[in-house]
Amino acid sequence: MEYKISKVLNSSVVLAENAGKKGVIILGKGIGYGKKKGTIIDNKQISQIFLPETNTGLEDLLSEVPSEVIEVSSQILEKTRKHFPDVNPSLLVSLIDHINFALKRNEEGLVFENKLYYDVQTYYPEEFALGKVALELINKTFNVQLSRTEAASIAFHIADSRKDEDTDYDSMKITKLTDEIVRLVSVLSKKKLNNQSLSYRRMITHIKFFVERLITNEQLNGNDRVMYEHVLEQYQEATRIAIKILEYLYKQYKYKITSEELMYLIIHIDRNMIDKGI
Repeated sequence: MEYKISKVLNSSVVLAENAGKKGVIILGKGIGYGKKKGTIIDNKQISQIFLPETNTGLEDLLSEVPSEVIEVSSQILEKTRKHFPDVNPSLLVSLIDHINFALKRNEEGLVFENKLYYDVQTYYPEEFALGKVALELINKTFNVQLSRTEAASIAFHIADSRKDEDTDYDSMKITKLTDEIVRLVSVLSKKKLNNQSLSYRRMITHIKFFVERLITNEQLNGNDRVMYEHVLEQYQEATRIAIKILEYLYKQYKYKITSEELMYLIIHIDRNMIDKGI
């Protein structure tokens, strides 16, 4: 499709119209450099197209952000797409906004540490690896040394972008709630969990997806009453802990847990209580 420039915002962003006079915001390295109103855009330069009416405030944001920030964000998006083809294109805007703000904070000497840095490494290892790559690229491009916890913040944006926009999904909420549950398991069992054990990693993975199902209202809901009662009888200490967690989730968040979700939670708690590394 052919696009004609209607306004140059900066060297990497232009407002344009297609043949039907429909306005769009187009991003691309050097796409606005030396260009004037009425210039036909080379499609090879286009990296992303946005519809203004679905991106309130986007035009203002992009016009205020340095082109280098947009270009770095585009590179991070492309690296992310190679690992996660399902990533939402809106990730680009999130990255631009986040990176621009992080650089401004750095200039002002303001450093905000992401307290969930270590949790993100466990819950979102692939996204975190990309966050580290992104942070290295940012530091190298702008000759800065942003806090290592920025890798975790970027990982959150990547994790959020991998979910459908219509889904009630919040990676920060999931990570916090997962962390709360894991801490409760440790406190209620009066044991220090072995975070290097396979049982611990399996439990973390289970709890993470359990929390996702909880938040999105998609809990497991089987009807194997015999198995359920067997688990409760067989793993009494783990059952006590799991029920305490159930009570906590209802008291704090009004979440009601199905018997099947409770059963699997009990099993994973028990595996960690008997782990030799504990």
